[in-house]
Amino acid sequence: MGGRYPFQRVDLTVEGKCYLNGEILEVTIAIDDGKIVSVCKPTRAPSSEERVVVKGKKVILPGMVDMHVHMRDLGETDKEDWLTGTLSALYGGVTFVGDMPNNKPYMNEIRKLALKKKVAGSKALVDFGFYSGFPAKLEYVSELIEFGILGFKIYPHDYSKDLQALIKRSEKQNALIVFHAEDPGMVEGHYEGIKNVTVHHILRPEEAEVTAVRNLLGLIAYEGIRIHFTHISSPNAVKEIIGYRAKGFKITCDTCPHYVLLDSSFTSKFGGIAKVNPPLRSEESVKGMRGHLRGGLIDAISTDHAPHKLSEKLDSDYERIPAGFPGLEICLPLLMKLILDEGFPLEILSLYSANPAAILRVPKGRISPGFDGDLVIYDYSIRWRVRGEEFHSKAKYTPFEGMEVVGKPYMVIIRGVVALEDGDVKVEKGFGRYVSPYGSRVSRLEA
Repeated sequence: MGGRYPFQRVDLTVEGKCYLNGEILEVTIAIDDGKIVSVCKPTRAPSSEERVVVKGKKVILPGMVDMHVHMRDLGETDKEDWLTGTLSALYGGVTFVGDMPNNKPYMNEIRKLALKKKVAGSKALVDFGFYSGFPAKLEYVSELIEFGILGFKIYPHDYSKDLQALIKRSEKQNALIVFHAEDPGMVEGHYEGIKNVTVHHILRPEEAEVTAVRNLLGLIAYEGIRIHFTHISSPNAVKEIIGYRAKGFKITCDTCPHYVLLDSSFTSKFGGIAKVNPPLRSEESVKGMRGHLRGGLIDAISTDHAPHKLSEKLDSDYERIPAGFPGLEICLPLLMKLILDEGFPLEILSLYSANPAAILRVPKGRISPGFDGDLVIYDYSIRWRVRGEEFHSKAKYTPFEGMEVVGKPYMVIIRGVVALEDGDVKVEKGFGRYVSPYGSRVSRLEA
């Protein structure tokens, strides 16, 4: 705890039980000009223009940070757009989203990202940042980093490109590289004649993920390069990552709620709605991922929020069914279920807030002086069942259908402004801001 001299008047104070550094403490958080300026005991709190007191079965949390989402928009507004996607984020207590590059058009050069920034800036309700795909030309690396991208996202179809050159250029500018780890030789070209989606996990086996992680780690010759593996579903892949990290490399990984709560039987239950890449795994693998999550071996949690049209997800042809489903609105209630019903450590809240923010190097996800004034007042007295039709996303379906979860955000504060209160949105579209990592040219210019 700390910050400014306690008697300076500020814009907003929020007082009550607070998740802070792995504990629940009684504090007052002071926010001024959009930034947290102090965290102190209530008796030492500064005066403020506005005061929020949190009582009863509510707790103050940092704003959640989802480092892996797909907001679609531009060429796929029928699936999602920046208004509906960030509306879903807001209702889920998420105050920052990192959007992936596989839009239409594909995001791998400045002119496309500038268009995306303009569109997102006119619609978004929460703050946001962008990844680039493998650059259209390697000489674009520096200008993409200066534009303020969160990192470069590498898909399996990129593995045949000059990854060593990208890694070397990225290392020089301390940029993040994010990998989707599935060996293309083990997952492509095996679908002919396949109609039944229930074999998805067999056609994309766990070994494809483990092999990809192992091979990609073998490319890393520079200890300074920042590598992140996203939506890891295999406990053996996590072991590979941990082994390399022990050698001093900056390797991090995230997993998603569906890899610790759902197994491959849910594909039989929900069909194409549960199709996702990597696939839902065996009960044994889910158990292993849960153990890694409990043991602190997973660095972050993301949703891989991937909306599609329901008609596409219900297609009878396996190959035509797109992979992915929405998740922004229910991730935090699912985490609270793990904590309150299954005894998972409180620290997993940091995996969806402080940790991804630190990996991305954005001033979010932490209740500490100097960070953005993003808070969630969470009501954990409520129990409810997930209903896809109630989502604020355009994609109103989920393989979590009917699952009981714990709590909902009662209030969401972004940069000191109440954005959501008791189910009512309090900000206009376009309130969300583009946020770039520390050290980028954009962040220096906008500071």
